[in-house]
Parts: sequence; structure tokens; C-alpha cells
Amino acid sequence: MYQSFALKGDIIFSQTPQTFAVYPSHYAVCEDGVCVGVFAELPEQFANIPVMDHSGKLIIPGLTDLHAHAPQYAFRSLDMDLELLDWLNTQTFPQEARYADLDYARRAYSIFTEDLRRSATTRAALFGTLHVPATVVLMQMLEQSGLETLVGKVNMDRNSPDNLCESNAQASLEATRTWLAACRDLKHCRPILTPRFLPSCTDALMEGLHSLQQETGLPVQSHLSENQGEIAWVRELCPQS
Repeated sequence: MYQSFALKGDIIFSQTPQTFAVYPSHYAVCEDGVCVGVFAELPEQFANIPVMDHSGKLIIPGLTDLHAHAPQYAFRSLDMDLELLDWLNTQTFPQEARYADLDYARRAYSIFTEDLRRSATTRAALFGTLHVPATVVLMQMLEQSGLETLVGKVNMDRNSPDNLCESNAQASLEATRTWLAACRDLKHCRPILTPRFLPSCTDALMEGLHSLQQETGLPVQSHLSENQGEIAWVRELCPQS
């Protein structure tokens, strides 16, 4: 349930992409989950709400992470000297395959969710894996965290290891519909369609996801042109494009 409260401190936020507003020793008032204003003195109608005094400290809006991979948190910083495609095969794909084990997924995602909750990020768009049960577990944890998030069950039906590849486009689309039904009632963690990137998705899968997006109106996230090796590979896969 939302509560009203005020934060006191040195409040800074961006009014436009080019300018900051700076309010030393002011009050930011939150009413029913919405910031209703910044004030030099606490308005009379808010005189009885709790005040958290952080005088002398900065108060800034929560950060928004537009792209992160929840299953990659467990092996962050490893092999960062590798090119993208080598890194995927060396670290990412073997590690993400572990999320077929729901016990492992619960342990890993509980750490990720708790660390995200304690960070400065309050909104995020996240990749899961192709595993429906593990992605639902992640979304349920995030739903309870107080964060506002978008999470995608990843689609992959080609150019991936056998233990991290859906059998065909139809199987991937059916799994996606199963996942969407499982997270239908969540309010703060919502689904986002997630073809991993073009090399891991057949034309049939991309066309199916396009139809699903038109049907549902859901947002979409993916990867595009991350390095020269990927760009060259996409040219080979899609010479007509």
C-alpha cells in the first residue's frame, strides 16, 4: 500500500535533458506513490506526514536501466576481454543453460533481485533466459521488490547450443504464450517480447513474434549492431536485407 512521506535534503533532478534543478535543504513530498512537489517549507496539508531527514546529503531520482541481463549477474566481469560472439560461447550460453534448473534459478535470481533492490536503480528493462519457469520466478521476485520492471523470456531457435535452443519457431512461440499467461496478473513486473538477436532467431520466429506483438501491443527489446563481427554475421544470414 502506498504511503505519504517527505524527504529532506539537497534535491537535484533534471528539468530538461540539458539542465538540472538544484534545491538545497528542501522537501520532496511523495503522496500515494507520486512525487507531488519540492518545497522550501513543508506545506501545511503535509504537516503530519513522516519526514526522513537527510540534510546535507543529495537526493536524486531513481535510475532507469534500459538494458540488463538478470542471468548474467552471476558471472559478471568474467572474460570481458573477449569479442562478443566468443564471449557468448565461452561464458554466456553455458551459464544461461543452468537456468533450466529451477533451484539454481531461484538462488541466482534472489541474489540479483536483492542487489538490484538495494541499488540506485528503481526501473529496469531486463532479459531473462528462454526458460519459462525460471523467467516466471524472476518476475515474481521482482514483483515483490518494489521496483518497476520489464522482463523478457528470451527467444532462440537457431545458432545456439543444444541445451539453450528452442526446437523451432513454433515451439518458441508456444513457450512465449505460456509465459505470458503465467505473468498476466503481475502489476509492477511486466512482460516485454525478447528475440535475443537476429542470429539466434529464424525468419519464421521473427515473423511470429511480429504477429504476437501486433496482437498484444507489448513492447519489444533485442540487440542490434553491437560489434563488427555480429554485423558481418547478420549480413551473411540476411543477404536480402
